[in-house]
Amino acid sequence: MHYLISLFLLALSLTAHADPASERKALFFGRDDRVAITAPYPAPYAAIGQLETRAASTCTATLVAPDLAVTAAHCFLMDKGKIDPGQWFKAGFHKGKYQARYRVVDQIFHPKFRAGLVYKGDDVYIEPSAARYDIAWIRLERADGAAPAPIPLFKGDRQALTAALKDAGYRATQAGFAEDHDDILTAHQGCLISKFRSNNTLYHRCDTLSGDSGSPLFINTDDGPQLIAVQSSAPDWFNRKKADNVAVTVLQLPERP
Repeated sequence: MHYLISLFLLALSLTAHADPASERKALFFGRDDRVAITAPYPAPYAAIGQLETRAASTCTATLVAPDLAVTAAHCFLMDKGKIDPGQWFKAGFHKGKYQARYRVVDQIFHPKFRAGLVYKGDDVYIEPSAARYDIAWIRLERADGAAPAPIPLFKGDRQALTAALKDAGYRATQAGFAEDHDDILTAHQGCLISKFRSNNTLYHRCDTLSGDSGSPLFINTDDGPQLIAVQSSAPDWFNRKKADNVAVTVLQLPERP
């Protein structure tokens, strides 16, 4: 995963391959703070599941309504020149089993995002102009299983989200199906939101790897957990000191389908 170092100033890498221990330590800001969620997953974790595309790529997604989930847009665009549509979303996924399985009917994301991707070898990079658009709706149709309770989306504007982050002490929970434990749900609870950027993305220090793409960041509120963003990208391990991980807030979602 080598690209011109200067390109880091222009784009963030989406991919993270299996790293030696020192590289993994850098990716995790010095320490792995993730915990495994015990199955069957309780709320709100039961709403988090594994997204599988037709080409058998996997990401993490979250049920936010009976027939809608959210994830990262790049999960459908890992191959240059074509969309890899979603096929299955499995909520509460654990070691091959699930609480509910959904057919993916459609995925909706900003056209500007696709135009802002740079492909080199097996790697995909997001140009800064497109970073704010790496979020997508997934339309679903339940196939089998018992539907879990969705995680509500945060519904306020930027000012309200700023206030909510302050009330939460700029701490959130991230949970997903990372590449090193892709059949179980792991979570980094109370991870730091380091900056709410002007383009409605977040810098954060939640421990994520490939497979966590599209995973939720949620905060605790007086009304319960609310999903505020999805995991988008991270710098290469050797550029870790230059930037934190990036998540795209729900303020950037396209019009609700």
